[in-house]
Amino acid sequence: MCGIFAYNGKQNAIPLLVEGLRNLEYRGYDSAGVLWINKEGNIFLEKAVWKVSNLARQVDDKKDSNTYHNGIAHTRWATHGKVTVENTHPHFSNNNRFFVVHNGIIENYLWIKRELQKKYEFYSDTDTEVIAKLIEELFDGDIKSTLDKVIQKLVGAYAIAVIDTENPDTLVGAKLGSPMIIGESNEGIFLSSDINALGQIATQFTTLDDHETVVIQNGKFEVFANGDSVNKRMEVMDETHEIADKWDFPTFTQKEIYEIPDVLKNCLNGRVNFEEKMIHNETLQELDEYDIESIEIIASGSSYFAGVVWKSWFESLSWIKTEVRVSSEFLYETFLPNKKTLYIFMSQSWETADVREWIKMVQQKWCLTFGIVNVVGSTIARMCDMGLYTYSGVEIGVASTKNIVNQLAVLLIMALHMGASRDLQINEIKKIISDLEKIPNWLRVLTEQKESIHALAKKYAQYKNFFFLGRNVVQGTAAECSLKLKELSYLHAECYATGELKHGPLALVGPEFPCIVINPAEIQNEKTVSNVKEIKARDGVVLGVLTEWDEHKEIYDDVIELPKTHPTLSPFLPLIPLWMMSVEIATLLWKDIDKPQNLAKSVTVE
Repeated sequence: MCGIFAYNGKQNAIPLLVEGLRNLEYRGYDSAGVLWINKEGNIFLEKAVWKVSNLARQVDDKKDSNTYHNGIAHTRWATHGKVTVENTHPHFSNNNRFFVVHNGIIENYLWIKRELQKKYEFYSDTDTEVIAKLIEELFDGDIKSTLDKVIQKLVGAYAIAVIDTENPDTLVGAKLGSPMIIGESNEGIFLSSDINALGQIATQFTTLDDHETVVIQNGKFEVFANGDSVNKRMEVMDETHEIADKWDFPTFTQKEIYEIPDVLKNCLNGRVNFEEKMIHNETLQELDEYDIESIEIIASGSSYFAGVVWKSWFESLSWIKTEVRVSSEFLYETFLPNKKTLYIFMSQSWETADVREWIKMVQQKWCLTFGIVNVVGSTIARMCDMGLYTYSGVEIGVASTKNIVNQLAVLLIMALHMGASRDLQINEIKKIISDLEKIPNWLRVLTEQKESIHALAKKYAQYKNFFFLGRNVVQGTAAECSLKLKELSYLHAECYATGELKHGPLALVGPEFPCIVINPAEIQNEKTVSNVKEIKARDGVVLGVLTEWDEHKEIYDDVIELPKTHPTLSPFLPLIPLWMMSVEIATLLWKDIDKPQNLAKSVTVE
């Protein structure tokens, strides 16, 4: 999603802002632009569509002798208007005095634009240009007080950074809904929509809260709320906020899949005592104090499918009625609050807009909110009453992998802990934890099957359509693997509960429509075998993802074998080989693995 990066201080802003945009590329974007200004008021404005590298070349080609100490930069993910230079940020006022970059969506921009069109000409289709024109219209001689008046008229979500060319040493910003981080170093102040972009340049940081504005002048900053100055607590920037390196891998996505065994161990450490085979966590112990009769999980994308797995876990291990909701739909459904329901909000990107809105709505009804996110101090983490981090480290690939595995781990820990306080037998908990300790090593073994996965990818890359099938606790896994193939390769893939195939979708099955069937031991294995035979009777091609030594493996055209584990843990193991196969297929089809078309890492608009 759109990214903001700004700087005000002692150094030359040009290389800092270009590098800042490079560090925001992983979020997803389709154009980029920068504006620099020096103390004499000389400006440098440049925009380019598609890659930041295109912008960097234009900047290099037009370099001048000036040094610029103040600037704003932006990567845009189109929401209003097509991908054109005119629609690229920064946007500016009619008098070319005010320059603006903006994340989020201004919902009432058309109404404001119609009023402003009576006086001003518009050159773009964006909602952001409206902000620039509105600043010009309401300007009272002070950019900070003017911005305060402007945001009072805006409906929607925004993170805004503004430069007034008549005050070249000043940078102002405001935030509602969309993230805005203030980074500080000895050489100046940074604004960024993503804390990871500040990791290598800032020494400490703080986060703007909703309805706060910031004024930055000559490398110093002051934050205001409701007109009053606010003392913000600064936090030390550490290595967890640095943009990751690809090591020797061709893409971040491949590297992040390879990291999964280690990040899973990191997630489990301190939460699971493998010697005692028990769960130990203060947050979950605090959760025991609440009378919880049901659970609702609100999430999107891959996080939603992790929730589908968790529904099976919670209802089978802790006997708690659990529902999983798509956050964008949940936002507009009739909300029936229940003080005895635990509302769990998950986001792999840590800033998902519709998830944030539902947290506000649930809290307004005084219901308990629980966040499961990766980034410490992120908006969702700070909004929820309590929660757990996944501790997956920085994830650059737009298609989430290692964070989804750790989401599953956190959810499993919660299900086991809450089950232990109900009727789940201690012996069963110990069996599950005993096998859980082995999962990271088994996943590492699965990452080493690159040659066999590549051979499968070469075969299946010829197809255009796929069914992913799974029963019970692995249905969510099948859905997530189907999504990953779509995201990375742009091939059509659908997921069904295996038994549902015969209720309509079987009409599509044939030699050109292969089925990828996840059928581990002890998860209604025999029933799924019957479904596979139905597919084969119609000349369907079937790739089976099976527990090793499966006695029925000869009925499949191809197989991926998995280590035998406790049935509860079955959702973990198919992920790595099927993700790897999606990566290999996408590579063969010459797709951009880390930045799939039309997608963004952080979805900050509804």
